[in-house]
Amino acid sequence: MITDAYRRLNRLAHEDPKYGRAARLHGALVQSVINRTKAKTLLDYGCGKQALRDVIQKVVYAGYDPALPGLDARPSTADVVYCGDVMEHVEPEFVDAVLADVAGLARKAAIFVISCAEGNRRLPDGSLAHRSVHPPEWWRAKLEPFGRLEEHRGIATQPEYRVVVWR
Repeated sequence: MITDAYRRLNRLAHEDPKYGRAARLHGALVQSVINRTKAKTLLDYGCGKQALRDVIQKVVYAGYDPALPGLDARPSTADVVYCGDVMEHVEPEFVDAVLADVAGLARKAAIFVISCAEGNRRLPDGSLAHRSVHPPEWWRAKLEPFGRLEEHRGIATQPEYRVVVWR
């Protein structure tokens, strides 16, 4: 679900201490889903610096990131899966597979936060970090087959799609 070349570029990008820290901004949404589902486990899919771990409570946290050694082992299912600021980074040919993987790992709900803007960040090879940029309607159509959608207003300055997929 990621090419070796792109994995290497992302591994290098993660050397920047500011890269991969946005999840904490979505802690309130994640915590509300944890509370509503009485979840015992949370998988942070594409966890980056694991910033979400510091802002959630009452759940066993697991992080997965295919670009980071030590976090790249195949994850187990969890009651709630959070996939924030990840899908726009997925190579286009793998979008469907990654969406299916995230949804398949979630026993109760999957939370997606997806940037719908091109962004400014560049990877070490000079290419844009956001590889799959689409409007919310496009993402909605991709996610509808996986469960009931509960959409939330974006909180970023750039357009984003925030949605809970209830399994």
